[in-house]
Amino acid sequence: MLLYRHHSNIRSRVVMGERKCQPSSKSNTNRPKMTSASSRSTATHDPSSGTAKIVRCPTQTLERLRRLNEAEIITLFTPFVPHPPSTTLAKDMDPFEPLGRALPRQVRHVPYRLDSGMTEMHADFLPTSGAVVIVMCATSNVISNHAQALERQLKFARSISKKIAKNDTIPGLPMILILIDDGAMGQAYVNAAYDFPALVTVNDYTTAALVNTVHVLFGN
Repeated sequence: MLLYRHHSNIRSRVVMGERKCQPSSKSNTNRPKMTSASSRSTATHDPSSGTAKIVRCPTQTLERLRRLNEAEIITLFTPFVPHPPSTTLAKDMDPFEPLGRALPRQVRHVPYRLDSGMTEMHADFLPTSGAVVIVMCATSNVISNHAQALERQLKFARSISKKIAKNDTIPGLPMILILIDDGAMGQAYVNAAYDFPALVTVNDYTTAALVNTVHVLFGN
């Protein structure tokens, strides 16, 4: 587990007691209002930064996420997957660490294994979360290594969603799903995630693409 502590002018990375500091980077009345891809999608001018967009998101979820105070923690769940082929990160670094570092709040970064799914450790972090972000990665390099990768990640995300729904101590906890896909199956993957109200897509998980995803999600 990694913990990224965000303050006004400093972000620190805490790993098993070690801290490293560096400067920070800055409808229907019966349904919640939704932010759609057509109204909130954002494309980068630099292809290397990937193309991220908000496919759908209840307005109150997006506003709650963007208004978290500095004491509230975003719990970031990411899959154990290989680095993208074009990565510039060290091989022993989690490929989603740049995403955790880019999120403009305190972040608790907890990986999950495709073959293990949700464990009690993952569930135990939910009551102390101000928001939950779950990453699913279905790029060609991941699917080629694990044919059931998407299904396993969907199972994890649904398990977390059910835990949140059943926990009376965290009503309205915002949960955002980030789906990463780089191929022609993108729409099929979006369709497979039909039951998640808040969905963001991006076509790569390089550092630049992950940072751009945060910019889209937080509207900056």
